[in-house]
Amino acid sequence: MHGNAHHSVMACKGSTWILLGLHLCSTTLIQTWVIMAVIGILGVLAARSAVNGVPGRLQNLFELLIGFVSGFIGGPAEAGPEHATRRQRLLFEYLATLFLFVLVANMLDVIPPYTAPTNTLNTTLGLALLTFLFTHLAGLRRHGRRYGRTFIHTPGLLGYVFLIIVAIEELSKPLTLAFRLFGNIFAGELMIDVLLKLIPFRWYYITGGFAPHVGWLLFSVFVGAVQAFIFMVLSLAYVGQATADVH
Repeated sequence: MHGNAHHSVMACKGSTWILLGLHLCSTTLIQTWVIMAVIGILGVLAARSAVNGVPGRLQNLFELLIGFVSGFIGGPAEAGPEHATRRQRLLFEYLATLFLFVLVANMLDVIPPYTAPTNTLNTTLGLALLTFLFTHLAGLRRHGRRYGRTFIHTPGLLGYVFLIIVAIEELSKPLTLAFRLFGNIFAGELMIDVLLKLIPFRWYYITGGFAPHVGWLLFSVFVGAVQAFIFMVLSLAYVGQATADVH
């Protein structure tokens, strides 16, 4: 515990707040709050400016997001959340919020000196645990008391033996989600720091030395978008597994 706390303090680029014995990075928290505030304000503005005629740019952006996420849920949700069932709407709201937050958070990675909140395991593990909780709550709501039987894939005593393996698999899902996102964003930010130190701002930087920076920043934008997409799709896959029909 002390080693992890010390590592978190060393990794934090801002001041450290201590709450109930936990070491919290002020930079990560503030940037997370800013991202949530920006997304919330833009969402309110898009809703208030929504029209039936020619939509504005902000409305177009959110409609693109709605159509993109709805297409993965399937069924009536493909026509829009208003045509979906209550369960599909709840799933859409979670996935859309998750995708938008991770996407915007990852984009901070390409704006020095800012750091992406997803550059720390505190954030990515928190998001992964949210997906883990949402998944099993959805499974309980779908199957009720029979939900536990979905983890027994083989009848008889052997099924309970394999239950240990299934439990390990379930517990590994949030860990793989968290480490995948953290690893990719951390590596991208580390590479940007290395390039800034190797190619400082001098005359040859202006005459073309900036090309490696620009190329890597564009690649980081692509990686950030892909990782947000993967996080959303894996979350959807886990929910789909938990709510699938029991045979």
